[in-house]
Amino acid sequence: MRLRKTSGHHGCMVTFSFIKPPARGSLRRRRMADALRRLTAALCVGLAVLFGLEAVLAVVETEPMVVAARSIRRGDIILAVDVQLAAMPVSAIGPSWAGNIEDVVGKVAQIDIEAADPISTHMARDAPVTPTGTTVIEVRLASSVDDVLAGDRVRLVSAVGCEGADCTLAENATVMNVGKPDTTGALGGNDRLVSFAMPPEAAAKVMELQQAGAIMAVVR
Repeated sequence: MRLRKTSGHHGCMVTFSFIKPPARGSLRRRRMADALRRLTAALCVGLAVLFGLEAVLAVVETEPMVVAARSIRRGDIILAVDVQLAAMPVSAIGPSWAGNIEDVVGKVAQIDIEAADPISTHMARDAPVTPTGTTVIEVRLASSVDDVLAGDRVRLVSAVGCEGADCTLAENATVMNVGKPDTTGALGGNDRLVSFAMPPEAAAKVMELQQAGAIMAVVR
């Protein structure tokens, strides 16, 4: 809008006039359209570069993650030599993945973990501590050893040499350790012995009836 002031015999008179936009198809209008297109294109390119840079940084930026240095079997106590730190993209790390070796060393693997697999806090649990007032003995089980893990609470029962309630040898035994597949049992076979913590009187019953027949672990 343009303001114009004029004078006459009857005093001062003010008139207003508006600037008209360039006519369609005029050179000035074409130049304005070209400038707008160039500005829009520059903004689009800038945004694309910004988003691309953020995506690249998200992939390139890394944090340490605990991975298996070698295969870890279910039920094994995880040792320091079993794990190592590896740099992983931040975008691939979830809240449950372990970032410190101390988070998993000394714990019991709850599943089989292959070499180079990342380890989460859900894959391992605390190793058991011998309860006060209990004794630890090794037992050769007739039931599947693969069904128990260190830290499990089980009921030990005898299949022979007893009747009824007397067949329950230990009501609440704690699994302390599961022997390796190559563990040699007392009879010279390739038995897998399982260490249990239980009250002394229960341990005496287990040792007595173990010579007579099979003992089974019932997981609670």
